[in-house]
Amino acid sequence: MKRHKTLRIDKLFGLATLICVLAIALMVYNDFFRTTTGTGKETETQSRTSGYLNDNKNIESKGASSKAVVCLDASRGGSDAGLASSGKKEKDINLAMALAVKSKLEAEGVNVVMTRTTDTDVTDEDRVKASNSSNAYICVSLRMNSYNSDASVSGAESYIHTSKPTEAAELSRIILKNMESDAGIKNRGVKTGTVGDAKDNYYINAHCKSTSCIIDMGFITNASDLKKVTTDKDKTAQAIADGILEYLKQAGLY
Repeated sequence: MKRHKTLRIDKLFGLATLICVLAIALMVYNDFFRTTTGTGKETETQSRTSGYLNDNKNIESKGASSKAVVCLDASRGGSDAGLASSGKKEKDINLAMALAVKSKLEAEGVNVVMTRTTDTDVTDEDRVKASNSSNAYICVSLRMNSYNSDASVSGAESYIHTSKPTEAAELSRIILKNMESDAGIKNRGVKTGTVGDAKDNYYINAHCKSTSCIIDMGFITNASDLKKVTTDKDKTAQAIADGILEYLKQAGLY
């Protein structure tokens, strides 16, 4: 009788052990399956956004951070045609360039906000509101320069706030550098204030919460500069977009 009782206890103990082993194995299997399946779904979503693969054929994320919101301001517009030369109006040049830069940035996953997308009147207040309300990380205003007294004067330059903000200066420096190296537009450097008064500030630089700068893309009165923002617009737009992307990369947002 004792031997029969001991045998029953041994069988029960063995059965309990087997159940425990099976339960643990099931838990490990479920956890592993859930983890690998979840990772797969996440990377598939990233691939639809980025479209890049690594060497191991695993899809990985590439592109701009969700915080990398860029506001592009096409200066002038509507009743304000701005400067003109050789049948070209500044308002049209600014808008065409801003739209081209927008397209290139969005292709890299950057969220772009425009102050205008058509030939309409936009106040300085509305331009700043568009940037601030979107929580833009940077605001880049595009426009043209002129010098009727000497058509040989050329080149791009940037204007930032008179307080000489470091980030605005760096953003301007990088954009101008790319415009010179990739589009062949002379770099006239970063300046503070306005064209008419170095102690004054353009409305955008004075009221934007984000890092902001105004890029004079060249002189509309210079044949070479005018060609680079019209006929060769794509190359110049790429240079500006590359400059913005380089700045975002330095900031850890791309």
